Amino acid sequence: MLFSSRIFMSYRTLLLALLLSLMVCANFTFAATPSSSPAPSADVRKNAAQQLDKAQKTVEEIQKNLQNHPEKMDDAGLIKMRDGLQQAKNAAVDIATQLEPELTSIQARLTELGTVDPNIPEPAEIAGQRAQLTQNQGLLDSQIKLAKLLGVEATQGLDKIAEFRRMRFRAQLGQRSQFVLSSGYWQGQQRDLPIDLDRASRVFSELGASVQASPLKVRMIALSLAALLLVLGEVLRRGLATFAVNHTKPSRLRRSLYATLSIVLYTLVPGLLAIILVPLLRWDGVGSVEIDKFLHQLTAAAFLAGFITGVGSVLLASRRPTWRLPTLPNELASRLAWLPGALGLSISVAWIAQQFLDLINATLTTTLMVNSVATVVLNMLIGITAWSLRGALHARAADADSAPENSSVLLGWFRTMQTVLILVIGISLAALLLGYVALSTLIVQEIVWLGLVGCTTYVLLALVADMFQSLITRVKEAHARNSLSDSQWRARSQLLVLLSGAAQLALIVVAFTLVLMPFGEDPTDWLNRRLGFLVEGFSIGEVVLKPVSVLLAIGVLLLGVFAVRALRSWVENQFLPATRLDASMRVSASNLFSYVAYFVVVLMAISSLGFGLERMAWIVSALSVGIGFGLQAIVQNFVSGLILVVERPIRVGDWVSLNGLEGNVRRINARATEIEMFDRSTMIVPNSEFITKTVRNVTMGNPLGVATVKINMPVSADVEQVRQIMLESMQEHPEVLEEPAPSVLLGGFDANGLAFSASCFVASPRNASRTRSEVLFDMLARFHRAAIPLHQVQSMVVASAVGEASDSVAAPFEMGVPAQGRVSEQGRAGQAHQKHQADEQPVRRPPGVGEP
Repeated sequence: MLFSSRIFMSYRTLLLALLLSLMVCANFTFAATPSSSPAPSADVRKNAAQQLDKAQKTVEEIQKNLQNHPEKMDDAGLIKMRDGLQQAKNAAVDIATQLEPELTSIQARLTELGTVDPNIPEPAEIAGQRAQLTQNQGLLDSQIKLAKLLGVEATQGLDKIAEFRRMRFRAQLGQRSQFVLSSGYWQGQQRDLPIDLDRASRVFSELGASVQASPLKVRMIALSLAALLLVLGEVLRRGLATFAVNHTKPSRLRRSLYATLSIVLYTLVPGLLAIILVPLLRWDGVGSVEIDKFLHQLTAAAFLAGFITGVGSVLLASRRPTWRLPTLPNELASRLAWLPGALGLSISVAWIAQQFLDLINATLTTTLMVNSVATVVLNMLIGITAWSLRGALHARAADADSAPENSSVLLGWFRTMQTVLILVIGISLAALLLGYVALSTLIVQEIVWLGLVGCTTYVLLALVADMFQSLITRVKEAHARNSLSDSQWRARSQLLVLLSGAAQLALIVVAFTLVLMPFGEDPTDWLNRRLGFLVEGFSIGEVVLKPVSVLLAIGVLLLGVFAVRALRSWVENQFLPATRLDASMRVSASNLFSYVAYFVVVLMAISSLGFGLERMAWIVSALSVGIGFGLQAIVQNFVSGLILVVERPIRVGDWVSLNGLEGNVRRINARATEIEMFDRSTMIVPNSEFITKTVRNVTMGNPLGVATVKINMPVSADVEQVRQIMLESMQEHPEVLEEPAPSVLLGGFDANGLAFSASCFVASPRNASRTRSEVLFDMLARFHRAAIPLHQVQSMVVASAVGEASDSVAAPFEMGVPAQGRVSEQGRAGQAHQKHQADEQPVRRPPGVGEP
């Protein structure tokens, strides 16, 4: 497993490197001068003209229909016109996007040709080319303007259609139909229901004939695949918990990940079943477009049923209470265990029934009956939920005083939810009984939609929060293992917290937007109205900035950073070790490579935004001004870092001395160099210090280290014997080099004795101090064995009496104490009462000897 993962990582690194190389090549290819772009071909212009003519006819026809009594159009007609306008708008936008680069290319070529000088005749070839380019420019410019105009007109038409549909919907809400218990209502049912049943039977017969037309082998294969899918889905559902346990640590992420995967599994199984079985209903391929649309809605309803069932099941988790995300009583979860499946099935059947009524063009009475039945069923499910909440409240009310604070909050939420559900059921049923079927249906659908959006948002918020909390925990563990420094730990933790908050805020905003969607507005209209700018973009000066391009630029930037890191790792660990560069040069080369690569990635990201490299002159100007004022020191250090990389006066691992401070160079960065002092502390030195000031590089060029030992011997010592002992001590030391040979010099003699100076060479200056200490220890031991005393510094002793002088003279020398200013304790005591004898007893002071 580890070996395969390493192979995958290496392949992924190579793939990213290849991708980055291709992107760089494409960036510089497209950033070339526009003069190299070819002129648009006649086929392209002809195709664009045909598409514009078709779109213009569609827009004009729909605008004419909208102006002539739009209130008489049904909702299906408005939807058909909306789809036509949307197609025309998309075609116009595509044409304008396709032709704008061609127009820019022609304009650039005309600019290169320059203006015509009336005094100088122009060659025929140049004149012909200028005329052709001018003609193409006029044609492309007119087509682009027409495309933009059609886009504006189509947008205005879409807004009108959306407004008409909202007005129609509001009118239908206030429209009262016949009372359900009235005789007229049931008379209409007896009259219209057989007609609708006959239409439905014809559709069912057509679908059944299509199934019979399919080969038996195909039906058997479809049924086998459906059975296999059911078995596989059940196996995966039971194995999700084991998967979550084996691949996540014991945390809330395990529960939220299990919940999310369960919802995905619940959604896919019925949807895939529909994808497998629905093609049998259209095997012959003969039929109306309406039937095909109905079958697509049938597949979508299967996905929706699975999704609703999955969301409810993972939130209740009646069989796995410990995996339950919300804090719900076990008795409540057990009571409502059947509710998610029933709710998902009811909503999907109601949806399919509505689509089927549109397919057979059912009468109004049948439509009212079906909507009434669906509304009653959904109200019954909501009522059962409210009743179950009431039972949970009564069960918890007994021990409410001893319950913790969070339980009291939960009881408050239960009471509020119960009150809201009872109120909604009452209003919906009252509206239904009074004949306001559309209003009753809307109320129950909105409460179901609100519950679905809220539950889905809760699961996603839990997943996002737990995922980022798990990442923060990993960062803390890495910091505890000293894999990350304090600054890296804080920076990554803060970034993860910010990303978590941004993601949760985005989910909440989307949820509120979906809940507050205007009544009667189709989801397609809503998406086009609120998210259309993602495709169209907005202008900043002469640049059209599209949010999609911003996302693309962010993606390019993230992918580029990841690719640069992977390439740098490959350069450091595989390529550079195969070269002749030393360790310090390899580090410098990898740093320089990363700087250039990051610069290229930033350029690619800016180009993805739509900013051409030729439009970045103002950025360069702003940077030059900033460098002149506030960034001068930074640029100076950066340039000094490049000089250090190229000239290499210092390298990583060198022992340098700067301003009286010494240490080893550990890292040469773009702005500063890290020097590790001998006390293990780190000193950050700007790179300009190494260029503008005097720097002593102790280990530059692999110099030899010198160990020097100085010893003072008595004047009476045998100098040859001392010299021989010192030479033998140095020659026998394993760190001392034979060449250059060790040497012993006699510097002279004075009051401190004979001054011997011994020097020897070692392989590195880093070994000089240790070798000097070891040689000195060995010399002292050899002098002791040879009974050769070391020089003792003489001291002066002043005696207070003649009798005491002999005792003091008995020890006239003290080792290591200077002769000047030494007075014995007895002398100081005698000075107190024999001061008058000092003049009668003069003291002679030969050099280095104090004698009374």
